[in-house]
Amino acid sequence: MNSYLFNGQKYGWGPGVATLNSDKAALLQKYAQGKCLDIGFGSGLYTQHLRSLGHQVQGVDNQALFVQAAAKKYPEIPFLLGDIHRLPFKKGEFQTTIAFDILEHVEDTVALKEIFRVSKRLIFSVPIKNQEILLHYGLSHSHYLDNTHLRVYSLKSLRKLFAPFSCKIIFLKPSLPLSLSGLLIERLSGQNKLLKVLLKIILKPFLPEPPLYSTIFGVLEKQSLS
Repeated sequence: MNSYLFNGQKYGWGPGVATLNSDKAALLQKYAQGKCLDIGFGSGLYTQHLRSLGHQVQGVDNQALFVQAAAKKYPEIPFLLGDIHRLPFKKGEFQTTIAFDILEHVEDTVALKEIFRVSKRLIFSVPIKNQEILLHYGLSHSHYLDNTHLRVYSLKSLRKLFAPFSCKIIFLKPSLPLSLSGLLIERLSGQNKLLKVLLKIILKPFLPEPPLYSTIFGVLEKQSLS
């Protein structure tokens, strides 16, 4: 089975299973401007959300079945089959590009060059690198299990990635917090519901709960289209 189709179902972002994340929705409401392009739209849920906010919007994805499913569900939105490395749009056609959980799947420097060719602003999310506290407890983010991911990111690596593009960083922050105790209890208890309850009672009061995040959200703006 196609890895993207399989993972779309397994991790909950594909057609028929995706739900709107309130933090991502809020990011779009605050920072999306003008005509928007949603790259790697998956289910088309955020493309539709942008439209509901009053934006003219278009979606592009490299999976034909995603394009077909989104076009059927949201017939008022144009969805195209295309490659982020060679976007089928003219220079400066969009004001804002959305790329939620996309850059880790592709050649990110090539993708960013194309994104800033066709648009001025980028709103994105990427998986965060394992924090030391996770490794200390023998834990890892689930996105390391996704075999379509080429890399993970830190704030430092993202700033290095963006440097050649002369971008203004409007927003860049670890997001979507997780519970360390919750992750550890989930790992130890497996499918045993009774054990999970007992571990919550026994372990949770003694486990540290530092700021722990699964994702980095960002908003970039190209200073000039070139």
